[in-house]
Amino acid sequence: MVECQKCLDPTSFGLFLVATISLPLALWNLIGKENAAGVTVYDGGPASMAFVVIGLLIIVVAMLAYKSDSNFGFIVFGLVGAAVTLSGLGADSYTALAFAFMFLLAIIWSVLAKTPKNLSLILVTTTLVFLTVGLSGLIAGDYWHWVIGICALFNFLFNIFMAYALATEKLPVF
Repeated sequence: MVECQKCLDPTSFGLFLVATISLPLALWNLIGKENAAGVTVYDGGPASMAFVVIGLLIIVVAMLAYKSDSNFGFIVFGLVGAAVTLSGLGADSYTALAFAFMFLLAIIWSVLAKTPKNLSLILVTTTLVFLTVGLSGLIAGDYWHWVIGICALFNFLFNIFMAYALATEKLPVF
């Protein structure tokens, strides 16, 4: 068995998990599926159990961040894990908006704490995902799937980039 010389920061695992759930959310909202009449529909989406399992794994990452003395990682991954898990359990629009507000506050903390800009950018797209999901349940419109899909796609891209940057140390963390 090969031991690693340097333990991997749990942040990378958490970012991979967020990217993993963001991608099917983006694809579902951008591509949709055709019903029996050949009309593209966007109802349903990724299996709710996927959100629950990944959300619970993200909460594990929060605990690992706590053990690593990362206050910011503990709070943010705890919030993300709770938000993703509750989404899988059928959280309502107001809950999504409450999480969007909490992520907005995390952006402020991120800027004040001078974390890498990549992390703040990830928080921006995470905020936008929950904001658009919440608003889509309160404001009627046939366009919400596009907005949610674009936000989720950018969330995937920023998370996967940062996850690889932390895991490989071959990409820049800015």
